[in-house]
Amino acid sequence: MKTSQVRFGQLQRFLEEMGFSAERDNQGWRFDHAASNTVFLFRGYRPADRVYEHDLLVVRSQLDGRGLMAPDAFHESLIKTPA
Repeated sequence: MKTSQVRFGQLQRFLEEMGFSAERDNQGWRFDHAASNTVFLFRGYRPADRVYEHDLLVVRSQLDGRGLMAPDAFHESLIKTPA
C-alpha cells in the first residue's frame, strides 16, 4: 500500500480537534464522533508512522459525506495540524 506524507500523529490530533474520541487496543485505533455517528478504524499506527493513502481517502470521503468538512478543506486543514 502507498503511504502519504501525513504522520498518524497529525491525523489523530486533527480528528480529536474535530471532536472525535480515540481509543487504542491490541487491534488498532478507533475514533468515534457521536454527534454524526461516524467511526474510523485504523491499524496500530504509531504517531510517527506515515498514514496509508487509502485511510486518508476514507476519512476525507466520510467527513464530506456526513457534512463535517468539504473535501477541498480536508487536506489544507490536516496539513496545518502539527504532529
